[in-house]
Order: sequence, then structure tokens, then C-alpha cells
Amino acid sequence: MPESETPKKKQSWRFASLSSLRSPPRSFLCHPEPRAIGSFVRGEQLLAYQFTFAGQRIEAPETSIWNLQPPGEAFLRATQNFSWLDDLAAVGDGPARKRAQAWLLEWIEAFGQNNGMGWHPGLAGQRVIHWCSHAMFLFKGLKPKASAAVFKSLGRHVNFLSNNWKNTPQGVAKFEALTGLAYAGLALEGCEYVLRPALKGLAAECASWIDDKGAIPTRNPEELSEIFTLLTWVAKLLEQTGHPADSALTSALGRMAPGLRSLRYGDGGLARFHGGGRGNEGQLDQALADAQVRSGASQNSFMGFERLSAGRVVVIMDGTTPPISDTSHASQLGFGMSSGRLKILEGCGPGQRLGKIWANACAQTAAHNAVTVEGQGARPADVSLDRAQDFESVWLSATSRGFEAAFGLIHERRLLIANNGTQFSGEDRLFPHNAATENTHPTAALARPSRGHSYMAHFHLHPDVEAEQKDQIITLTLPNAEVWNFRQEGGLMCLMDSVTIDRSFTEPRATKQIVVAGRSIDYVGGIRWSFTKA
Repeated sequence: MPESETPKKKQSWRFASLSSLRSPPRSFLCHPEPRAIGSFVRGEQLLAYQFTFAGQRIEAPETSIWNLQPPGEAFLRATQNFSWLDDLAAVGDGPARKRAQAWLLEWIEAFGQNNGMGWHPGLAGQRVIHWCSHAMFLFKGLKPKASAAVFKSLGRHVNFLSNNWKNTPQGVAKFEALTGLAYAGLALEGCEYVLRPALKGLAAECASWIDDKGAIPTRNPEELSEIFTLLTWVAKLLEQTGHPADSALTSALGRMAPGLRSLRYGDGGLARFHGGGRGNEGQLDQALADAQVRSGASQNSFMGFERLSAGRVVVIMDGTTPPISDTSHASQLGFGMSSGRLKILEGCGPGQRLGKIWANACAQTAAHNAVTVEGQGARPADVSLDRAQDFESVWLSATSRGFEAAFGLIHERRLLIANNGTQFSGEDRLFPHNAATENTHPTAALARPSRGHSYMAHFHLHPDVEAEQKDQIITLTLPNAEVWNFRQEGGLMCLMDSVTIDRSFTEPRATKQIVVAGRSIDYVGGIRWSFTKA
């Protein structure tokens, strides 16, 4: 399960005293089917004491996972949430089981008394999910005393979640806490009492955090996918245990599924905006199948994103103002592009796990396939949209006033895909809001002798794309030998270095970006560009 975010401000949580704890569960009412997708390769790496979490790796022979020096908070969360159980279970042999049992009992010994950063409701909820889902794997051959210690710790988790889920900030962590509580109510004997409040809490969160169209306030596609996945797990466990379907969960899944489908490229990966990555391989496919929501008509506009598709080409653009959140990016009118299952264009990605410097750099407009003026991105501003389709193409026009306050300029971006998917073209225009009225331009801008501004259009390439410039054409070769040619009019183009950040890799991946530079004259400037399949 993806790691949850802990709040920036240190928050105190309520811990029940030993005298007030209910009796711990002693057995399982059912064994929930593991629904998270583990990796055999990562499991083998763990057995070899190679620890890769949150895109960072530590090699520490003969060292317990709890004796590592985590390189960052994201790494620490990824160990504390026990998602690595999925990987050891994917290996599934005796040594993998013994390693999982040892690390579980070591955690209970070191952190089980409600101490350590692992006692956050989101992380505690994930632990309950993983412990219950892998109970048959974990308890096989476990001595009675050790089994009792695990059940006692599960009881502590249930009490902790019952006392603290209401105070958890809204978002993924709160859904994780409530999902863990629902798992306990359905799977643990003696914890049935927490099922009803857990389902009521999930219903309330679905109503307040997920709007009537299935969107969430953070506009983070991966976060939306994580919440959707958690809800499908609860729905499937209700079904497995013979409980009736929960109407609030069913309704929320029905609202979210069409939008999530629209946010995927040809390879199934999610659009990477506002701190979100592409998602775990195969996880959303399974969640969509489990939700059993029929796919209806394609949704071209969802959660502020605009989707264009024709032939084998998919383009997804950020078409509204950035959200108010810690992971918000200045990606207005930025887009990504895929051809079939291969990505061609994508932004630099989420940089949070690499620290504040990377997080800030990846949030800038220049880190997206977007336009900057004098090196600056557009300020948050309303966007007007228009789209149409005819016999030859599908097109989208978006106009933003994000450069008006600083430079007196309106930005219009037009995107067009030929119906056969062989050409993706666009135009970026900069012009004054009212050319006849001098006072529409900022005083500082009017003082410039040229009354013009430099601007750049950035096109960040996927690392697997090979780029070569020959005169006025940049040739892009995809891994399957598919070739696309980039051309432009109205500016000067060049290839520059760029990076892509992906959780699947321990370091940022080097890549290239196409940059088209121009200058507005008398507050008017524009470039045309195209990607044409050879």
C-alpha cells in the first residue's frame, strides 16, 4: 500500500491505559484475501538484506529492518506500514515466512507499547490491514506465546484507531485508519463492535472528501487511486464475510471509477500531477475490476484535468487552478502524452521523497510541459476551456490569465490530435488582455524599452525516449522503434537536460527536454509546434 502522509505539525494521539483496554482478540473470524500486489523481486531483495523503500536503498547484511538508519521520513513510513509483508508473501517460502515473523515480533517488542513514529492512525490502519491479510502466512508455525503477543498488539491497534481516527486530518491517512478499523471489525473475533463506527466514518468521509463527481480537493490522481483502492478492499471484505454491500461505499466507487479511468495513459499509469506518481503496477487494474463499476462513456473532463485521445495517442492536461495543498504543483496548462503503452512526454514527477529542495524544484512550472515567462510560471488563475471534434481531429483550447498580474499577458494554449493519432500539434499564444488600453499592463512591465518578454515552452521527454536534433527537426525514437518528429514555428528550439523522478528508481533518472524559446513584441508572441509520427 502506498505510504500515507503524516501531518507537518506534531500531533498528540490518545493512548488507552492498560486498565481500560478491551480484551485482545484471540482468533480470526475470517482470513481476508491479500489484495495488495507484492513483488517477488523485492521480496528476494529483503531476504538478501537489500532494503528499497520510497525509492531509496540501503544494503545492510544481517541487519534487522528496525535497526536501519532511515535516509528520510518516507523510507521510515514505508517500513512502519508493513507493506513489505506483501513482498515477502510473494516469495512465500519458509525463509520468507521466518523473516516476516521475526520482524513482526521485533516490531512488537520495540514499538508495540504505543511508542515511536509508527503510531499514527494512517500507519496503524495499514498495519492492521497487512497483518490481517497475511495472517495465514504469519501465524503458520508461530508458537502460542508469540501468537498471543500478535493478538495483544492487534488489540492495542484497534483501541488506538478507535480513539484517534476522528482527529486524523482528512485525506488518505484517514481512509487508511478507517479501513484498518473495518478490517478489524470484520476479521478479528471480539472486535465486531468497531465495524459499525468504521463504516459510518467511511460514509462520512466519502460524503465530505469525495465530491458528487468523484473528485477530491487535492487533485492528486494517485491519492484518488489510493482512496479508491482502500474502499474496494472494504467492499470486497464485506462481500467475503457475507455482509450486505454498504451503499455509501458503492456510491463513492461509482463516482470515482469513471474519472480514474480518464486519468490513465495507454500504459495504465496515472497522470503525474500535484505530488502524485503513476501508481503501483497493476493495483488500480485490480481495484477497478473489484469495484465492478461498468465503464460507460469516456469522461473527457474530470477533477480539473482534460483528456484528449485519438488513435493510440492520449494527452492529459491540467486545466484549472492548482489546489490548496502541501503537494500542489504550478502545472496549469501542463500536459503529458503517450502513444500506445509508451510514454513520450511527462513532467519531472513528485520530488517530496528526495527532500524539500527536490520537492520545490519539481513543483515549479518549468518542471512541467508548460510555458514560463521570464522564467516564471503562471500565478493561479481561472481557465476558460473550449473543445470540439470533427472528421479530422479533436481539439482543445485553454486560456489562462495567470501571467496577467505580473506581465499583462494572457496565455492561450491550443491542442489538437488528428483522428488517426498520427499527429499531435499545438499553439501557445501570449497577448494583452486589452491591446487598446495601456493600463492593462503592469507599470514595471511598461517601463521596459522593448515592451516584450522572453518565454519558453518546455516539453520534458520520458527517459526511455531517445532524442536527436537535426536542423529544425528533433527526432524522437521510442523503445519499440516508433519514431516521432518534433517541429516548431515562431521560436528557437534546442534540447536541454532534464530529470524524471519515479519511485521505482532509487535516483532521479536523466532525460532530455525540448525547449522552444521566443520573445513577445509589443505584448504579442506565439509559437506553433507539432509531434508527427514518421
